[in-house]
Amino acid sequence: MIKILSRYVLSAAAVAILLLIINFTILAAWLFQSAREYGKNYTVSQMADGLALSDGEFSLSAPIAAKLDQHQLWAMLIDREGNVIWNRNLPSDVPMTYTLTDVAGLSRWYLRDYPVKVWQHKDGLFVIGSPKNSMWKIGIELPMKTMDNSRFWVPIFLILNLVTAVILALLFGLRLFLSLKKLTAGIENLAQMKPVSLPAQGILGDLASGINHASSQLKRQEAALNKRDNARTTWIAGISHDIRTPLSVIMGYAGQMEEDKSLTRDQQDLFVIIRSQCQKIKALINDLNLASKLEYDMQPLRKEEIHLTSLIRSLAADVLNSSISDKHTLDILIDENAQNIIINGDSQLIRRAITNLIQNSMEHNPDGCDIRIRLSSGFKTTLLSVTDNGTGFPLQTLERLNLPLEPMALDNHGLGLTIVRQIINVHDGTASFSNLAGGGCRVILTLPDVI
Repeated sequence: MIKILSRYVLSAAAVAILLLIINFTILAAWLFQSAREYGKNYTVSQMADGLALSDGEFSLSAPIAAKLDQHQLWAMLIDREGNVIWNRNLPSDVPMTYTLTDVAGLSRWYLRDYPVKVWQHKDGLFVIGSPKNSMWKIGIELPMKTMDNSRFWVPIFLILNLVTAVILALLFGLRLFLSLKKLTAGIENLAQMKPVSLPAQGILGDLASGINHASSQLKRQEAALNKRDNARTTWIAGISHDIRTPLSVIMGYAGQMEEDKSLTRDQQDLFVIIRSQCQKIKALINDLNLASKLEYDMQPLRKEEIHLTSLIRSLAADVLNSSISDKHTLDILIDENAQNIIINGDSQLIRRAITNLIQNSMEHNPDGCDIRIRLSSGFKTTLLSVTDNGTGFPLQTLERLNLPLEPMALDNHGLGLTIVRQIINVHDGTASFSNLAGGGCRVILTLPDVI
């Protein structure tokens, strides 16, 4: 707001100064041009010098006579007794005799409304007259003291003009400033998703109406999004709860049938398949529920200081001792400068994120691959990467993982990796997914350090 007001005032002052300079420039140019035009003509003294007495008669030089005729000027010579002893083009209403008072008047102003100029001639007073209403004459007399003081007062006058321009700009800008102040407050409230209701009058009334309309639209959209998100969350939570109970019953009966010795081996194997598929459905429901909670900040975080090296080694031991097959290998590489890295986070969620990446590599490379976990340290950040040399991500999946357009993009890879991205986001980190040039893929998790 201060920037807007200061620029407005400075612009107004600059415009005032610019106009002043332009006016002075035009005035100077006009006076200079007038002086040049006047300089093209003969002066009254030159015309007076062109009048000469020869053999008892006055004669005017031919160039000056031509100039008088061309510009419709007239001339006369008055002797010391006040009589006109010579004239050229003299109008009929101009007297032929003059008193001392008449001469005093015409020498300064007009003669019968004719603008005149006079010059002392050796034989009298030489007078040049112009047509009526062709010249404007004004006499200015100023004390010498005033002219001497002008060197001080002219700059003062210019400064006063500048100050007046700034004050007027401030007064005129005050209304704009107050209107902009209200608009600024409205925009700040709009950015904070607060309701905005600005008065729609004044110079910025249309803009205020637009902001009010935008606020109403945002509130309606926010309400619609909240309603949709609440419905989605409620549906996921409800369907998860409703599925768990019959699923547990199916898994219980399937487990009993696995141990039933009255069944053939093939029949027992079928119940093993039923139970394992039910476990996958149960895990999928848990993942869906967790993804929904993470997306809408409903998952409680139990943050603590985590020694990341110990967590990775413990997780790798669990994987090697339980779920990894003979076709897959798991290596851990921890840089020297990352041995003592500590982050602040939920250890269960961080563990879940790394586990999902390992399981993703194993599930989508059934023929086997080599998996490597590497921990390194950046500038106030921790870099944890999981790499494999398998088939990599499909391009469409890779694009959705790095630039998700929907909260949860579900596909063959989606849910488990979506949970990874969500877990890292709630820890103020980033997840980057990429394919390797030689085959395979890499996921880099960036987390802020504590120490």
